[in-house]
Amino acid sequence: MIRTLIIEDEPKAARLLRDMLSEIDSNIEVLEICVDLPTAVRSIKLHNPDLVFLDVELPVYSGLQLLDFLTPDEIHFRIIFTTASNQHAMRAFDMSAVDYVLKPIQFDKLKIAVQKFTDNQSVKTAASYAVLRENMLPESVKKIVVPVLNGYEILKLDHIIYIKAEGSYARIITNETAPLLVSHNLKYFEELLKGQPHFIRIHRSFIANVSYARKINRNEGPLLLLENNEELPVSPERLDVLLSFFQVRRKASGDRH
Repeated sequence: MIRTLIIEDEPKAARLLRDMLSEIDSNIEVLEICVDLPTAVRSIKLHNPDLVFLDVELPVYSGLQLLDFLTPDEIHFRIIFTTASNQHAMRAFDMSAVDYVLKPIQFDKLKIAVQKFTDNQSVKTAASYAVLRENMLPESVKKIVVPVLNGYEILKLDHIIYIKAEGSYARIITNETAPLLVSHNLKYFEELLKGQPHFIRIHRSFIANVSYARKINRNEGPLLLLENNEELPVSPERLDVLLSFFQVRRKASGDRH
């Protein structure tokens, strides 16, 4: 059996979630429905669940504070967050590589989230949840969690120099670690990094953090020269986007003087 807790302060939503879970998988046993965080903490200590459905918006305490009340030895469960639609929150969830379903919960989306859990694909590290809390701060998406060969790697966005396509994988080049091969393609990172103005798809095989750009060589390629002295190809159709960034940066620099 999959020992499950539901942490949800809206009774109707909690009952609906419980009923959908029983329909999705008869092995899911809902041990308790908790309406607030203190009740949930006591229930986790008592029941030692496998899976927790956690509403982000709870009275008094946010659901994101759950792990603050538990020791590492008490965190043996995985979390699927439930949240109302919010673009910043959704971006934070995606960046942090944690599972979530939007409210009102749709049956097919819930089924996918449960399937990821049963397939052992869900992230289960306190570090990932800590990254989520940081990324949930207003206007603060600073880190991403990416899958690597032996687990997950937490990266600061401003440490990423560029991302290179390698078939259905991508290689991330940073200024602090060895290159990382991750099991997502470049299109995934292009979508993930939307709203991060310094990350630009400059070529079908490259996303560059143009904060590290030194200059554009328009006579050979064109090419983007980076601070680490690497040169990346720039597609002609992406050149205008790249030049626009340099113009904005130059104007901003001039305004400060």
